[in-house]
Amino acid sequence: MFNNFLKYFTIILFFTFIFTVPIITLFTPDKKISEIENKILTQLPKLSFKNIQDKSFMNNFDKYSSDQFPYRNQFIKYKNAYSYIIGVREFRDVYISNDEKYMDKFIYNNNIIDKNICQATILSKYFHDNYKIKSTLMVIPTSIAFYKDALPSWTISDDQKHTLDYINLKVEELSNINSKNDYNNFIKFYSPYNILKKYTDLPIYFNTDHHWTQLGARIAYEDLYNKNISINSIYDGYNKVSSNFYGTYYSKAMIPNIKGDDLYAYNQFNNFKVSIDFTKNFNTLYDNDRLKGKNKYQFFLHGDPAFAVIEGNTNKNNEILVFKDSFAHSFIPFLTSNYKKIHVVDPRYYHIDVKKYLSQNPNIKEVLFISNIQTFNSSELYNLLK
Repeated sequence: MFNNFLKYFTIILFFTFIFTVPIITLFTPDKKISEIENKILTQLPKLSFKNIQDKSFMNNFDKYSSDQFPYRNQFIKYKNAYSYIIGVREFRDVYISNDEKYMDKFIYNNNIIDKNICQATILSKYFHDNYKIKSTLMVIPTSIAFYKDALPSWTISDDQKHTLDYINLKVEELSNINSKNDYNNFIKFYSPYNILKKYTDLPIYFNTDHHWTQLGARIAYEDLYNKNISINSIYDGYNKVSSNFYGTYYSKAMIPNIKGDDLYAYNQFNNFKVSIDFTKNFNTLYDNDRLKGKNKYQFFLHGDPAFAVIEGNTNKNNEILVFKDSFAHSFIPFLTSNYKKIHVVDPRYYHIDVKKYLSQNPNIKEVLFISNIQTFNSSELYNLLK
């Protein structure tokens, strides 16, 4: 008797779910974005004979039903929680360690790596030959390079140290080939891997986000520019500005009860003039309004600008052009101590006319290409420059 009741109850529940959820979805206001997943949500597709005939309506409606599913985030969290409890540690190419650190797998892409090395080297030679500018290519490892041992033994990720050594060797080879002994070091390679490895016991990366913390960026800056790191003073002015930061990794693997990150920043960068994307001007490198949203890392450098110009605090008449990804946002503030002006370009979003820009800014004497290794490994960064 009870088994029959359970069978019929399950059938009723199943059909109730199937028919009521689409109705609830249709009558619930659609959301345009999911902040926690950091994605644009599919909107209700237009119904037409052509869309029905080519099956695009049903395909898009399936995506729409999934994206606009009522209480979507809660369902994803419960589903992921169940998977985590039964031992799953990989979600959408993101691993979770037993101490609840999130890390994304790194799969070496020789084709993209070689193209970025070649493009950066060619540009650097052009800069030197025409403007006597020296360049630095800086590639930053991600957290899995240092904390992979905290993951299960079955996890897959290529060795970032080997990749960084390869980049270093190729840059040196191309530099020697192109210089023809007329000059040396028109481009040099730098990676903070070795110095960061010494400080892996410090919070140099976020647990739920792919970026490094500003402490990690400070350690790399001191190593590159000053060759001297004082741990006793490195925390001076380093204050908490926000808590409960859930970053990009967490967006891929939302699990209840995972602790968010605290966000710290050095407080001495509140009085610098910066122009963002040609239209916005600020008197600080930090944006407190971004701390109210989900992506709190955008606190650094006012979001993810395609172009910026920052006034430094040095009397020297030297300027630097920085081609960056978002890892540079927490690193760039330190450059205000070294340069009168910092020109910042994200080559993924802004196709700069290099020749014209350098002619208009003759005080630029250095170029810094800076990105994390995942970006350098997955996107052709420098062929976008005119």
